[in-house]
Amino acid sequence: MVLNNMGNNMWRCMWMVIIWEIWNHRNRVILNNVVVDPIEIFTVTQIKVWVWVSYKFPKTNFSYSD
Repeated sequence: MVLNNMGNNMWRCMWMVIIWEIWNHRNRVILNNVVVDPIEIFTVTQIKVWVWVSYKFPKTNFSYSD
């Protein structure tokens, strides 16, 4: 898929948020004995991606329900 510069930057931002949240959840599991919860990981990651992309790229039409 060929995207323009803004599209590539959005995908990079999304990738970074996803990896960051998986890393944070992993740390909570190891350091705080939290139980692995895939639904929580997905939900929190989805919210954070929406917040980061909405903030970093305000001109995009990116709704939470997409």
